[in-house]
Amino acid sequence: MSIDVRNITRTYGDFYALDDVSVALPTGQLTALLGPSGGGKSTLLRIIAGLDTADSGSVSIEGVDATKLPPQKRNVGFVFQHYAAFKHMSVAKNVAFGLEIRKRPKVEVKKRVGELLELVHLSPFADRMPSQLSGGQRQRMALARALAVEPTVLLLDEPFGALDAKVRKELREWLRRLHDEVHVTTVFVTHDQEEAMEVADEIVVINGGRIEQVGSPDELYDQPANDFVMGFLGEVTRLGHVQLRPHDIEVAVGPGRAGAHAGRVTRLQRVGFEVRLLVELESVEPGREVAPVSVSVTRSHAHALDLELGARVWLTPAVGATTVPAMVAV
Repeated sequence: MSIDVRNITRTYGDFYALDDVSVALPTGQLTALLGPSGGGKSTLLRIIAGLDTADSGSVSIEGVDATKLPPQKRNVGFVFQHYAAFKHMSVAKNVAFGLEIRKRPKVEVKKRVGELLELVHLSPFADRMPSQLSGGQRQRMALARALAVEPTVLLLDEPFGALDAKVRKELREWLRRLHDEVHVTTVFVTHDQEEAMEVADEIVVINGGRIEQVGSPDELYDQPANDFVMGFLGEVTRLGHVQLRPHDIEVAVGPGRAGAHAGRVTRLQRVGFEVRLLVELESVEPGREVAPVSVSVTRSHAHALDLELGARVWLTPAVGATTVPAMVAV
């Protein structure tokens, strides 16, 4: 394993940022630390980097106990959300900084900087100042600077969080391609579920200072360990006594399979190829309030069923749907 975290606890007064956390992160893999704000993911990343200190526990990097090593001795590259660029230096100088303070030969520095700028598609901007770059370009510069010293591990703390949605999507696709080229063990923090699902080989879901589940994107989506993981990795609705995803509900305009729930369509919204429905169930105990069921179908399916507001429909979990027990029976 490239990174082995054992029994890490970090408190701030009475608050447990991390509570006896253990996780092993494989060499050469791109791992996402995913969770809500305040869940502990950035604290864990900073402890791995040596930028924060745990109250107890250990961190090993490539088999070396790094628990008490300062950041500069851990051979990690770290990229912050807000670039942390040297504003008075050109793009090339920013990338070269780590090599120059290590007193590498000038010829080696020039060659390495040239290779990295080409890798991150910034060669034409080598002589520009950071202020002359877009947000996405500045983040690519920060990644090149972190890679310049050939770190054992690359750590990214919400690297695309300050960028707009379109640029974030472009950069996460680029990061996946970059990782496949350089194969450096990479760990990145995000609260964006789509980002983690799209980019990572493995996801570590952290909530309340504890690890909820570790697995591939498919494993977490299809086999969530609990209702928190299921709800955090995608939209969830309730049908009867289970929670499931809106697209995992079959809709029929006549009585469906045994156990189908009858209801009325109270909202119908078309979003691109998708039609989103809200269905109020009919078989609800008197005096009990139950949230409408969210259902997602394709536009072609909605047209085939001739769905419209007020239509009476029957809902059943689709065959093979991922379900977890509802916390409160409905």
